[in-house]
Amino acid sequence: MSYRIPICFCVFITNLLLTSAIGAEELYRFEKRINELIEPLVDAKLLRGVAVGVVDGDSMWTRSYGTLSANDSQVPNENTIFEIGSVSKVFTGILLASSVNSGEVTLDDSIGSILESVAEKNPDVASSIWLRHLSTHSSGLPRLPGNWNPANEHFPYVDYDRKKMIEFLETAKPEKTPGEPSGYSNYAVGLLGELLSIKAGKTYQQILKERITEPLEMRSTSTHVIDTDRTRLAPPHQSNGEPDHEWEFDAFAGAGAIRSSVHDMQRFIQAHLNPRKDDLGKAIELAWEQHLPPKGDSFAMGLGWHIARDGSTRWHNGQTGGYHSMLMINRPLNAGVVVLCNTASSDVDWIGESIIQVLAGIEVKPQEISNVKVSQEVLARLEGEYELTPEFVLTVTAKSDQLFVQATKQPSLRVYPNSETKWFYREVDAKLTFELPETGAATALTLHQNGRDMKAQKRK
Repeated sequence: MSYRIPICFCVFITNLLLTSAIGAEELYRFEKRINELIEPLVDAKLLRGVAVGVVDGDSMWTRSYGTLSANDSQVPNENTIFEIGSVSKVFTGILLASSVNSGEVTLDDSIGSILESVAEKNPDVASSIWLRHLSTHSSGLPRLPGNWNPANEHFPYVDYDRKKMIEFLETAKPEKTPGEPSGYSNYAVGLLGELLSIKAGKTYQQILKERITEPLEMRSTSTHVIDTDRTRLAPPHQSNGEPDHEWEFDAFAGAGAIRSSVHDMQRFIQAHLNPRKDDLGKAIELAWEQHLPPKGDSFAMGLGWHIARDGSTRWHNGQTGGYHSMLMINRPLNAGVVVLCNTASSDVDWIGESIIQVLAGIEVKPQEISNVKVSQEVLARLEGEYELTPEFVLTVTAKSDQLFVQATKQPSLRVYPNSETKWFYREVDAKLTFELPETGAATALTLHQNGRDMKAQKRK
């Protein structure tokens, strides 16, 4: 989940935490290659703390990089707790499968069969949207509801309750025909979590614990961090390295509320590579199946799972205000990887995808990271407000040896130098070119994005 699009001076690496086929003194066969992917990103201050868990055949490997915060030199470890954001949707898909197997619901039950007020006030929507549509992003419902208006941007989901969720649905109109790929929807999966809770007569956290985390002994996985575990929670950071806030959820719990650890997520991976012969195993298998074929740019979907173009790898990522996570599992490889980070950065997705490629024997090159150094004097000359239109302004600020750009009503994003005047984003596919005279402040910049070159004059 994401509301905002969406400093480490050295790298501290933990001792290997190995089990099963890997001996305590034996190096994991892919350790060096994985380190080469992650360490440069931490050294460059792009990521704060990273915890990685690999399940590779009969062996497990975990390793951590960076530190918890600028003021805490501790290294995260396999028991450190992170928000996993939208990876929660995979758990909600399994809970749907569990409810189907127990006879509580069917995949083709309509939302109106559970919500009487919606059936009365919005019968077309109530009958046309089914539970499977909510889990496969084919409901036609928007990414976020029209009545979502957080009182505090630092806690965007905490005040959106079941009452508001149902009220929106009573007047909502699908943007596309239910059953067709219609766009990623946090609202739809949050609604699914609430519907499953209503049918069970319990909270989302209660059914999560009873049906998934307790059977798998995932003791650090929950929608809330209890007081005795708070010392294990990694503090959140924005993509620019600034401290952020934890997120709390109400009705959107099924879409992004879960916290977990690498240790627990490795158990989760193992449960998918070797499903149990019980009710949970059956639910995992049902959720793993393809329930929506690929179409155009849309991925095929399981229940909650994205299915990669190879047809085998299941994956999901997640981002909250100060965390990012990536989970990938491939049964033909008998392998999976989870990457948890307390920086809201899409570099985590690249790490996860790169590791699964390494496990598949694919050569992966480390990311190129700019080594260009720009002086404080030049950074100060680039600062200012650059007007693309009167309503859309790019505000450029320097902090220490870094440069940040904030577009109107958007988050501040760090940019990186190719030279004193040419800079690039990492979070989005865009570049900037500053017009910098021999002396004095920059006079204009050009934003290069989506094949367009858009010039912005510096405000006086």
